[in-house]
Amino acid sequence: MRKLLLFTCVISFLTVISCSRDEESTQVSLTEKEYLVKQTIIEFNNSAVKTGKYEAFIKDVSQKSVTTPLNSVELEAMVQGFLGDQTQAFLDVYYQLVALNITPEEFHVIASQFEYLRLNVITSSNKSDGCCGTGGSVGTADKIFLALIDFFCGCEVE
Repeated sequence: MRKLLLFTCVISFLTVISCSRDEESTQVSLTEKEYLVKQTIIEFNNSAVKTGKYEAFIKDVSQKSVTTPLNSVELEAMVQGFLGDQTQAFLDVYYQLVALNITPEEFHVIASQFEYLRLNVITSSNKSDGCCGTGGSVGTADKIFLALIDFFCGCEVE
């Protein structure tokens, strides 16, 4: 009977230890999030802003949404096309950021610390111009991308 009780205690103890380690390993520190957001902004500057691809994307969204707002399928196709034309360095940090499952609001809070990194900002508050508020109902990865676009557009977070 003592052996059974000892065995049960050991198994319970090991279970508790393994569960607590899993929780610790899945939590991402704020420092890591800040680092990835900063690297994403830097790489976006290099991949999209300095090459003119960002401005072309904004103009394309603006032109296509002049008459009617873009639906989620059209917007997702445009985002995927834009991402397909970016450098591997940007895509690497961007998808690491997406894997963290941070919200667009959390992205904006962290990114606001790095406003000095924005290059050639197109400032806008008009949601119909293709720059601010193009979000709608898109996938999680696209929401982070659109939060990045809003950050570079200088949009106010609602």
